[in-house]
Amino acid sequence: MLIILKIFILAVVAAMAGYFLTDMYDEFKNPEPTIIGHGSVVAKSDYSDKLAVRAKRQVVRGKATYWQVETPGGAWLDCAGDCAETYRREVLDFWETQSEGGTGRAGN
Repeated sequence: MLIILKIFILAVVAAMAGYFLTDMYDEFKNPEPTIIGHGSVVAKSDYSDKLAVRAKRQVVRGKATYWQVETPGGAWLDCAGDCAETYRREVLDFWETQSEGGTGRAGN
């Protein structure tokens, strides 16, 4: 019974390693993501009257599909769920977010 358990664990570990190595190979082979969608996002500061309208895009890299929002310098940030919230936290309210311990929420 112990041998079967060891073989099972080894098989699971090998499958996980294969999955992650495939993703790493895809990113190495195709470093630029493929754009499959686009739009815009409106972000408003929680601390001031700052408002920003920014471009967003949906990309595929390897097996992952996700959204990104463009910064004023032209770099693209991966959206952590909501692109407006990501842009607000990482750009508009960056310093306030840092002083709150990274929560990104007013009053926390």
